[in-house]
Amino acid sequence: MKRASFRRLIRRVIQETAGEEAHRCLNGECVPLSSPECTIDLEFRISDATADRDSFDTRTDARTHYNGLLKVLRRKLRQSKKMQLQDLIDLEE
Repeated sequence: MKRASFRRLIRRVIQETAGEEAHRCLNGECVPLSSPECTIDLEFRISDATADRDSFDTRTDARTHYNGLLKVLRRKLRQSKKMQLQDLIDLEE
């Protein structure tokens, strides 16, 4: 068995055992974090939250709240894109 195939098999077993993290989209549908639908939804949420945050003055509780929310959404988006990239690399090997 090739090394890439073996790595793919191990990753699949780990995901099935641990369960891949799911993301609930705005329409209520749960999708895997590694799916393109997740990335699209997160990008939409980030743009929406940024627009809302920018409507508040600096140093307000609401703006601080949105900054925290944006931090979490951006982290989740980076994780989603990283997983998609890894899936593409695995397919090429």
